[in-house]
Amino acid sequence: MMKTLVLTLLLIGGAFAFRTQSTGVKGRLMCGSKPAAGVNLKLFDEDNGPDPDDVLDQKTTDDDGNFLLSGSSMELTPIDPELRIFHDCNDQGSPCQREWVIRIPAKYITNGPEVKEIMDLGVLNLEIELDNESRSCAH
Repeated sequence: MMKTLVLTLLLIGGAFAFRTQSTGVKGRLMCGSKPAAGVNLKLFDEDNGPDPDDVLDQKTTDDDGNFLLSGSSMELTPIDPELRIFHDCNDQGSPCQREWVIRIPAKYITNGPEVKEIMDLGVLNLEIELDNESRSCAH
């Protein structure tokens, strides 16, 4: 009887340890002097270990290159949000897209399902080449 009570209390306590956390990011993408329309974007909670990354939101940029992504996840530990940008700007005809990964600082993580402060990346020119850039043929 006592073992059952202790086990039940541990399970209930563990369930309450998980908390909903949310984040968001916005900005505008350009390819040189032209808006980068239709660029694929994904907002992830990067998870290490056997737990797969959680997709919090995914969209494409509008005709002017603007985007706004936000989402939430229930996690035991703080989420590690990152924006992944998949694009063909300045790719010299490569069949695979360039992939940028931008980590979202912890100050833009909100406890709860509603984002309180959205990270504003401003205007980014996708022509530049990043040292940590990779190629993605399937995303």
